Amino acid sequence: MSNAVTPEQSGGRASTLDPSSRALLVGLAIFVLAILAATLFARLTGYSMNSIPESTVVDVRELGFRDLPNGVVEVFEWNSKSAIAAIPSGEGAFLRGVVRSLVRQRRGLDSGIASLFELTRYDDGRLVLSDPATGEQIDLVAFGSTNIAVFSALMDAPLPQADSVNGW
Repeated sequence: MSNAVTPEQSGGRASTLDPSSRALLVGLAIFVLAILAATLFARLTGYSMNSIPESTVVDVRELGFRDLPNGVVEVFEWNSKSAIAAIPSGEGAFLRGVVRSLVRQRRGLDSGIASLFELTRYDDGRLVLSDPATGEQIDLVAFGSTNIAVFSALMDAPLPQADSVNGW
């Protein structure tokens, strides 16, 4: 007679995992521990993958947008109230959409609908349209060079000369 104790007699269970399943579980456990360690490291050091790299502001232009009765959107320099561009009805869908989204945020937050916006150019070439009333910002680099060019033209648009404004 054998004195060996079977798993059933000891109250334990015999392992039913084959070696490849056991290796898979060990690998999964190591992976989960690695993710937890990386998360802990990021929390302790303040690392963030979505942080925007430091860059310097090169220029800021305060703009206003107003809808005219004929469907034209007029873009004007906020302080001087001088028009710098007129977007005809049916054109400028990207510009209209970006401004509309910022205005929608104002309405949702009861911030009023005064149309002062800041267009900021950074030394790395980025353009950001922001709403000082709500703190919302749209980094225009995400929309491609064609759409950035629309706002770049607004940033670079000269103010009308005083004599042309007064009709001289």
